[in-house]
Amino acid sequence: MQLFAPYEPNLKKIKRRQAMRFGMPVLVFSLLMALLVAAVYYAQQDERDQNQAKLIADALWARQNIQFQVGGLINSLQALTNDSLIYPSARLAASLNQLSRSSGELVAVFRGPELEPIVKLEGNFDEFDLEAVRQLVLPAVSQRYESRLDGLVGPFLFQGRHYVANVSVGQRGEAVTAGLIDLDLMLEKELPWWFAQDNQVELLDASGAILSRLVKASPGAGVYMHTTSLELGGLQFQLRVNSIQEGPRLFNYGITGALAFLLLLLLLSFIMLWRDSRRRLEIEARLEEEKLFRQSMQDSMAVGLRVWDLQGFIRYVNPAFCNMVGYKPEELIGIPQPLPYWPSKSAEEYKRLVANVISGNAPPEGFETIYQHKNGKLIDVLIVEAPLKDVRGVHTGWMSSVIDITDRKRSESLIAEQREKLQAASRFALVGEVASNIAHELNQPLATMVSYAQAGMNLSQRGASLEMYGQLFEKLRDQAQRAGRVVGSVQNLVRKRKPTRENVRVAELIDSIQFMVNSTAMLHQVRLHFDIAAPDFVLYIDRIMVEQALVNLVKNASEAFTASQRIRNVWIRARQLENSFEFSVRDDGPGLSLNNTEKMFEALVSTKPDGLGLGLSLCRSVAESHGGRLKAEAVPTGGTCFTMDLPMAVKESMEGEQSVGAN
Repeated sequence: MQLFAPYEPNLKKIKRRQAMRFGMPVLVFSLLMALLVAAVYYAQQDERDQNQAKLIADALWARQNIQFQVGGLINSLQALTNDSLIYPSARLAASLNQLSRSSGELVAVFRGPELEPIVKLEGNFDEFDLEAVRQLVLPAVSQRYESRLDGLVGPFLFQGRHYVANVSVGQRGEAVTAGLIDLDLMLEKELPWWFAQDNQVELLDASGAILSRLVKASPGAGVYMHTTSLELGGLQFQLRVNSIQEGPRLFNYGITGALAFLLLLLLLSFIMLWRDSRRRLEIEARLEEEKLFRQSMQDSMAVGLRVWDLQGFIRYVNPAFCNMVGYKPEELIGIPQPLPYWPSKSAEEYKRLVANVISGNAPPEGFETIYQHKNGKLIDVLIVEAPLKDVRGVHTGWMSSVIDITDRKRSESLIAEQREKLQAASRFALVGEVASNIAHELNQPLATMVSYAQAGMNLSQRGASLEMYGQLFEKLRDQAQRAGRVVGSVQNLVRKRKPTRENVRVAELIDSIQFMVNSTAMLHQVRLHFDIAAPDFVLYIDRIMVEQALVNLVKNASEAFTASQRIRNVWIRARQLENSFEFSVRDDGPGLSLNNTEKMFEALVSTKPDGLGLGLSLCRSVAESHGGRLKAEAVPTGGTCFTMDLPMAVKESMEGEQSVGAN
């Protein structure tokens, strides 16, 4: 005899064994990887710092060199200005040509307050351009001359290039000289070739706008950059140096490549070992988890499980079955028949039942029977038997699924009893609803008939003619027929039958509605406004149902005003849409009183003290029976608007007109 005992794998032991096996290699690999990353990082950082320091030193040298050269040029121009008072023009021109050869950035020199050109240098400008440049720099130079201030003015933009002008005023202010300096040539002439080959140099003004750029080999890489201030003749500039050198690469070092290769080999060997060992540990853990899962699944099932062997002995029961019958597993497993949970008076019958199960004659859909709890209580159960096979496919017994259906049996009995009561109550409620609907819909025609009867009594006192009596009786007959049609229409709504439709002109429908609501409007002091867009359009509708729905809407609108409201208006609008015909009833009353507008369309829901809550429900049913809908919306200026569209009225009306035209 074999008992099914739960198996719990030692998860802590598995994790400890895996940690001991792979913890040390993982630690060593992690340390080596961290060492390699740190070495590469610090090497790159050191190289980056060295390159940046070199760039800063070169930038400072370039600034100093430009300041020195331009300062010498400014001093030379100042000396020429002082000499212009002593020496003739020919000597000044010769000195100026010599100065332009030594300072290539000097492109023009002007003399005097009117800035007359002294000499044309190296053919930089023709006569027209030279005059344009003179006009460009004249205001700034004149201002400096009047202030007796030396120094640079500008920069000036001419034909895509930037220039500055050096203003040199004589010792006593008798003379002034303006030397025009090309900033592009200044960078090109004053910076050596080796510096321009390795760096992109940009000259910027104080606001950061680029005035000149020198690019010899290739543009700067944007990795190593330095910006320093540059003061020339009183003007503030910025000198930005952008090295063409890129950042340090990862494998620029031999030791880095060697370490990376060794780590790669170590990683590959570790992965191979990890995969082999992990596969074996995973298989072991999976087997243990599978055992634990199956056992926990069987123990946690609410359905009772029982295993028979081929001799009719119980070999396994789960906790749900034990709780169901009140016995422990050791009180059931391997004991001979009769079993303790069989009712004592039916032992022989249960023996035959077990024999049928063992022989394979149990019904596949299951069967119901009765067990007896250890405390003597009887239990209704549903049993489904299935063959049990081992791993080789050999039939070794039967697996029973036992479900306690005692509560279900009791519930079915109660449900059957309640169903009978509910059906009786439903029939009574249906009769009441039909009676309420009929009473609600008959109020209008009956009230009209009473009005006609009172009119007849008034006519009799005045001695009216027979013709007037005939008209009165004809109207009474029409209202009586209308009451009959109302009863039929309400019955159709209750029975969900298709409405009886006919062709009705919009004008006739509105006239009939107006006649029926005038008395209500007068009673509540309401002014009715009719807006009929298509009076001759023919609708295919159930006239009585639509009339009654619109009368209900107008009546509700007329009764919606508060006692303090003096001005009371109700607008009735009819218009044809593309695929529908729409009626709307709007008032300027207090507005909606329900937060949920859909709730007002439910039956028996009313905001009026004496209302039955059936009018709007019936109106929506009328709209839906014509394939449309009824909705309520709050008007921004105050009041409520009910809109009813009837798609089937327009569609079927048009089809009817086409068929008539074809005939």
